[in-house]
This record gives sequence, structure tokens and C-alpha cells, in this order.
Amino acid sequence: MTELTDRYLFAATRTLPAAQREELSRDLAERIADTIDARVASGASTPETAELDALVELGNPAVLAASYSDRPLMLIGPRYFLIWRRLLVFLESFVPATVAAAAALGLVISGGGWEVIGAAIGIGLSVAVHLAFWLTLVFALIERYEPAAAGAADDVLGWTPDQLPQLPEVRRPHRRSDLIASLVWLAIAAVFLVWQQFGIVWIGGERSSVPLLAPELWSFWLPYLLVLIVLEAAFAVWIYRADWNWANATVNVVLNAAFAIPVIWLFVEGMLLSPEFLALVEPHLDADAVRVLSVLFIGGVAAVCTWDSIDGIVKAARGGGRGTLDFPGNRSPRAAVR
Repeated sequence: MTELTDRYLFAATRTLPAAQREELSRDLAERIADTIDARVASGASTPETAELDALVELGNPAVLAASYSDRPLMLIGPRYFLIWRRLLVFLESFVPATVAAAAALGLVISGGGWEVIGAAIGIGLSVAVHLAFWLTLVFALIERYEPAAAGAADDVLGWTPDQLPQLPEVRRPHRRSDLIASLVWLAIAAVFLVWQQFGIVWIGGERSSVPLLAPELWSFWLPYLLVLIVLEAAFAVWIYRADWNWANATVNVVLNAAFAIPVIWLFVEGMLLSPEFLALVEPHLDADAVRVLSVLFIGGVAAVCTWDSIDGIVKAARGGGRGTLDFPGNRSPRAAVR
């Protein structure tokens, strides 16, 4: 088998239960090989062209896997399910957050207080629900009233073998760079948590001993954040070795929530920043500046954690963004993944 066939087997089996992967991979490999041999023996094409034609004939591997596993794509229907899911994930990844941020900014400008946070979250959730509902309704109506609804999903998606994902070993250098970047940033964050305690405010050209974060947080919350950083580093190493899937995406959401919720809560309750630091900076800020900076801080923490969570979900939905998976198509000698 060539790399193109290996990629097709990988795409077709990666979403199946482990018990079914081996059987489907073996059946597909034999079917593709027989088709190639038949086409070449008849003199109709070269081996490369015969392989490409065989994969085109099999069609989109996601549709093939769904039919094999007795899990038909029936939320919307086989013809439109894949494009509906792709569009829904894309829109939900930024539209609710953008609308919520715009609403929060408008409420802040109009003089809103801390209630802006709850209102913005409510608006974002409402937009997300409405977006999912109306998009699904539109696709359901298209499926029921579009004349060519009996066609194949490939007709809508325009699928070709060129869209097959790269094999995991091809993506390993990118995974390594992601791991290094994650570990470096986590190390910087850990060093900052300790270093800020010795003072990071400059007064008259000299660094003061005023800490940024409240020293009382060392009784629990700062050690908690340091432990969370260690867990994030271990998770980054795990992603490097195991790639993204739905379980890992769920862990990623939990880790982000474990950081964002306590930090935002401590900030809103006035327990995050040290009193000495606030005493130095508050005389230089009016009420509007304090309100805007507060919203920017809360919105920034929420946006970064939400984006990272969505990024993991999207990668899991795509069957792994940059990881090494153990799938049957990679068990041939030339395609084995170390």
C-alpha cells in the first residue's frame, strides 16, 4: 500500500471503536488492492491512477465509516450532516464570544458595573443556542425540500482524496514545536507566580517590594495554580504522545475552567491583587478606567480559556490535529508509527 491508501485507511478507521478498526482496515485494504489490480491488469490505467480512482470510488471515508459502524449520519441526513457539523463548529467557535464581548463593551460604556459580566455571559449563551437552533432548522428544511436530497454527501462537500489527513508521523515535528512552546509558557507562568511576590512595581526608577498578587493567596490559591501548571505541563506531554480525542478535549475544558473560574472569582471578590499594589495604582486611575480595565481582564481570561477549550474540541472533532494514533492502517512495515 502507498501512503495515499494508508491515509485513507487512517481517515476511515480513526472514529470507529477499537474492536472494529482492524476488520474495516483489513477489508478496505483488500478491496482497494483488488480494485487496483483489476484496473492495472485490464490495462486501463497505471497503478497510481488506479489507486486514485479506487479511492474516489469508495468516497468520503467519514461516510464509509458511518455506514460500516451502523451509526448513520441522521441528525440532519447523510447528504448534509457533515457540512452542517463543520459550519456549526466554525460559527459557534467565535460568534457567541464576539457578540458577548461587544455587548459587554456597550454595557461598560453605558456605565454598567459588575453585572456586566453576568449579562454578557447570558447574551453569549443565548446567541449560541439560537445559532445552533436556526442553523439546524435551515439545514433540515433544505434536506426536506431540496430536489436532489437523495444524492451523496460527496456532492455537497466536493470531497477528493487530496483532502485526506496527513499520516501522524508526518505531523510529528509540528507536535514537538507545540509541546516546546506550551512547556516554555508554563515555565514562565510558574516563575512569574514566584517572582511577583518579591515586587514588580517600579517607583522612581527603583523596584519596590510590593507584590502584585495578595500574599494571603499563598495559603492555598497560589500553590493551587502552581499545581495546575504542573498538570497542564503533564497534559501537554500527554497530547504530544496520544493526540487529541474527545476524552482529551474534555480534560482540556476542565483544566481551563479550573484556572478561569477561581481567577475571575478572586478578582471580582477583590482578593486577587495585593492591597499595597492597589494603593499604588488606584490614585492614577478614575472610575471609568478601573471599570474598563476590570472588564478587559475578566474578558481576556475568559476569552483565552474559551478559545483554548474550543481549539481542543475542534481538533478532537477532526480526529486529532497533530498526534500519533494507533490505527490498523499504520501496522504495515512501511507505515508503522514509533
